[in-house]
Amino acid sequence: MINLFIGGVRSGKSDAAENLLNKIITQQPSLKPAYIATSVAFGEETISRIKKHQQSRQSRFTQSIATYELDYQKTDLLDVLTELNSSEHVVLIECLSTWVGWYLSADSTLQQNLNNFEQQQLKLLAFLETAKCSIIIVTGEVGCGLIGATPLQRRYADKLGELNQQVAASSDHVYLLTAGITQTLK
Repeated sequence: MINLFIGGVRSGKSDAAENLLNKIITQQPSLKPAYIATSVAFGEETISRIKKHQQSRQSRFTQSIATYELDYQKTDLLDVLTELNSSEHVVLIECLSTWVGWYLSADSTLQQNLNNFEQQQLKLLAFLETAKCSIIIVTGEVGCGLIGATPLQRRYADKLGELNQQVAASSDHVYLLTAGITQTLK
């Protein structure tokens, strides 16, 4: 079972996804919940945001959640998903937007970053097709924004938009969040 939550910045998508995870583990306490945080701490603002998310997670869930904060130099999303790929797990991925952003802004040429990301994208999509664990995915909607001023910004919007379409096609349920209101798309 794959549930996708998509929305703009501060749309409520993360809260809705976390609420679903909480509901699932309350109804099925034998499941082992896991939270994969894809953001990497760069600078004071990001560190502050990550700390707020960590504190929120600690108080929000009805049971202990295994948390994996990605360090892309050591491990990646697919490594963690492979480790958790059993029917006894329910996994929340927060979020694909920062996952794509990390790959496209890595310290290499834009073309090399695009090539690396596309390899990871194919692996993720293949994983989703055969996943044994239940997965809740959060991602940003970039299709309603402005066209980026730089090649990196334009490629980011293109790649995230393409990935969102492919993940939505693989998902059992897709929810769009706008101003905290959830709309069921699929």
